[in-house]
Amino acid sequence: MSEEETDDVGDPVREEEGLDERIDGDRTETATVEDVETLRADVVAFADEVEDRIIKRDTLESDLKRYVRKRQRRGHARGWGPYLVLLYGTAMTIGAFALLNGGWAILAMIVVWLSTLGLYVVMVVVGLIGGALGLPGRLRDWISGLRS
Repeated sequence: MSEEETDDVGDPVREEEGLDERIDGDRTETATVEDVETLRADVVAFADEVEDRIIKRDTLESDLKRYVRKRQRRGHARGWGPYLVLLYGTAMTIGAFALLNGGWAILAMIVVWLSTLGLYVVMVVVGLIGGALGLPGRLRDWISGLRS
C-alpha cells in the first residue's frame, strides 16, 4: 500500500503496540498484521468505490444545462407573444367594425392587418435574435459532447 492510502484510514497497526489480541468475554482472537492490512485494503477499495459513485456538482450542472437547452422547443411559438399579437389583431378588427362604417371599416381592416403583420414580424425577429444569442451555448455543449 502507498503512503497516501494509509493516511486516509489511519496509521498501520504494529505488533509491538500490543493490538494483536482482542478479548471478548470468554473468547480470544488473534489478529495478524496481514488481517489488518487486508481489512485496510477493503476499506480503501470501498472508499474508492463510494468516491466513484459520487456525482460531481460541475458535471451535474453542465448535464442539466445541456438537457434543458436540448428540450426547449425549437421553431415553435414560445411564451405569450404570438397570442398577444392575435389578441391585438382581434380587438382592432372588432373595434373597426363596431365603430366605423363602409369604406372606412375596410381601410381600418387593412391597417390592422398590416400592423398585426408588422408586429408579428417584429416578434419573429426578436425570436431569431434570441435563438442566435443561444447559439454559442449550443455549440459549446456540442463540442463538450464530442470531447466526452
